[in-house]
Amino acid sequence: MISSVNCGIGIRRFTYSSSKLKSMQTDSTKGSTENIDQTGSSKKWPQWAQALRNVAIHPEKYKDKVLQVTAEAVVFPDLYPKGKKHVLVISRWDGLDRLADVGKEHLPLLEHMHKLGEDWIAYFLNKDPSLIFRLGYHSVPSMRQLHLHVTSQDFDSPCLKNAKHWNSFTSSFFRDSKKVLTELESHGKVTTCSKEEETRLLNSPLSCHRCRSIQNDITHLKDHIRKCTVPFPSELTPYTYSSSLSV
Repeated sequence: MISSVNCGIGIRRFTYSSSKLKSMQTDSTKGSTENIDQTGSSKKWPQWAQALRNVAIHPEKYKDKVLQVTAEAVVFPDLYPKGKKHVLVISRWDGLDRLADVGKEHLPLLEHMHKLGEDWIAYFLNKDPSLIFRLGYHSVPSMRQLHLHVTSQDFDSPCLKNAKHWNSFTSSFFRDSKKVLTELESHGKVTTCSKEEETRLLNSPLSCHRCRSIQNDITHLKDHIRKCTVPFPSELTPYTYSSSLSV
């Protein structure tokens, strides 16, 4: 069954499949907050980091915000968007908290998440063709439950406040979705940052994502990127998206 209502960001689509979902059956507050990835490393998640997991488990409880639900994933607006358009494609699979948990058997899931992201890019571009988008994952996410960021590259948002915010989307800390798919297909796993590399990347100088000039602080950076006319890197050049979403 699909029901839709108009909203500011687009069309909210609630899709419930009669097939058995590969989703969690218990609320995260009743389950373990510790996760062990494929390398044997453990990760403990604080309670505040469970919010996306709760959305994945019970999307029906968030109908005022959920944009789309499939058997595999939920599309949800980032509540602290870093650009004019910023949505999350959240996996509904249990045990997949971050890229470090992903194996080759999850490739169809990540392909599905990527396609959902492209659908929403197509929807947004239909409304504003000037936007440029990037799809990708944080190498070490702060929120539990594997999720794909779909982010417009204007970075025009009051929620982008500091170097950590900026560098988490513009350095190699941010793993491009297509490259993740290629790496997963070739090697059966995805490389993620060490703690030392995470610290280094997130504390890097504020560098424009177009011309790579260094800016003194976030205020000067935002002013600069509004004026920068250097072409985006080739991998961010818009291409033709086809979408199944209603517009």
